Amino acid sequence: MNSRRRTYTAEIPTSLFPEFNVPALLAPCIIGLWDLMIPSELLQDILSRLGLKDNIRASSVCKTWREAAVPFRKLQPRPWLFYPANPTDSQYILSDPSRSQTYKFNFPELKYYRIFSFSRDGWLLVLKFAPWTLFLLNPFTREHIYLPKLPHYSIGYCVPFSELQPYYTSYRIGLSAAPTSTSCLVISFNYTDFKPYIVINTWQPGKTVWTTHRFENQLNLKWAECLFSNGMFYCLSSCSYLGVFDPTRATWNILPVKPCPAFGQVRFGRPMLMTEHEGDIFVILTRDNKNPLVFKLNLNRNVWEEKRDLGGLTVFISLHVTLTRAGLPSEMRNRIYASHDRRHDMYYSFGDETSSLPLSTPFLPYSVVWIDPPHNVKL
Repeated sequence: MNSRRRTYTAEIPTSLFPEFNVPALLAPCIIGLWDLMIPSELLQDILSRLGLKDNIRASSVCKTWREAAVPFRKLQPRPWLFYPANPTDSQYILSDPSRSQTYKFNFPELKYYRIFSFSRDGWLLVLKFAPWTLFLLNPFTREHIYLPKLPHYSIGYCVPFSELQPYYTSYRIGLSAAPTSTSCLVISFNYTDFKPYIVINTWQPGKTVWTTHRFENQLNLKWAECLFSNGMFYCLSSCSYLGVFDPTRATWNILPVKPCPAFGQVRFGRPMLMTEHEGDIFVILTRDNKNPLVFKLNLNRNVWEEKRDLGGLTVFISLHVTLTRAGLPSEMRNRIYASHDRRHDMYYSFGDETSSLPLSTPFLPYSVVWIDPPHNVKL
C-alpha cells in the first residue's frame, strides 16, 4: 500500500478563534503590512493558543511571525512510567526515562487489584476493587479525589457493589481533562454482551451524583475502547465502528465510518489501543509475534487508513493509557514505546526493522502505566 508521510504542520484552524477573522488577519501579512494592521499584543495572544503543528505553520509566514511564535512553541515532555515495586505491594515507582531517575512512594490505596485508565496532566483515573472504588489520583502531589458510586443499572447487573469485582469488564471509564480544569468530565459506559441499550453516566468535580443518559445501542454493537478528542468522547466497537458522545448536547451517534477488515485480526486478549494528537485519532492493533498495525481516522472520507509511519510522532502505549508526543528527538520519532516495569526502552520502530519489537500482551502489564508529568515537576 502506498502512503504519504504526514508531517504535523496543518493550517491555523479558524474554529479556535471564532471571535477573530483569521483569513482577514493573514491578508495584511501577504501584502507586507501586517505590523501596521495587527497589534503585537493581539498577535502574541493568538499564537500563544496554538498547538505545536499550528505554531510551526504560523512561524513560516514571515520572520516577524516566527520570532513571535517560537517562544510559545509547546513541546510536550516525554511521559513517565508509574508501576508497583512488587506485584501486590503498595510501594510504587515513578520513573523519569529522560533523566534515568526513579522515585519511590507508598500508596496504600493502590494495593492489590486496580486498573489505571486515562492520564491527564499528572492525574490518573483509577478503578480499584475489594472494595470497589473509583477515584482520581495525582502521584506527583499525592492528591485524591474520590468519585461517587455509579448507579447499579449502569453496569448492567442488579447486584450489590461489593459483588461487582467479577464483572469489572462490563464497562469502561473515560476522562476529558485533569480535575483542576473546568472542562473535566468523567464518563462511564457499559459494553456488556451486546445489550439493546447503552448507558452513559457523567460526573464533574464538585458533584455528588452521576448524571445518567440512556441510548439505543444502534446496530447492537459491543463497545470496547474510549477516547476524548475535540470535545467529544469517541467509543470504538470491536468491529471498528465509532460511537460519539457529545457531552454538551448529551447526544450519542454512530459515525458513518467504514469498518476496517484488519480489525478482524485482533485476537481475544490482545489490546486494541486508541490515541489522539491534536484532533487526529489513531488505533493501534497488537498481534501475536507480528508488528503492530496502525490506522488513522479520516473523517473526510469516513474510512480508517493504514499508516506505514507516524509522521514524526512518538506513541507510548500501556493498557488503557496511550499517549502521543510530537517534537521528540529524531531518534525517537516514528516509534511505539511499550510500557514495562523497570524498562522504558522497549519499542517498535517503523524506520528500523532490525530493532523492531512485536508488541503483545506480555509487554503491556496492566499495573504499569505511562503518565503525563505536570508542569514544573518537584519531587
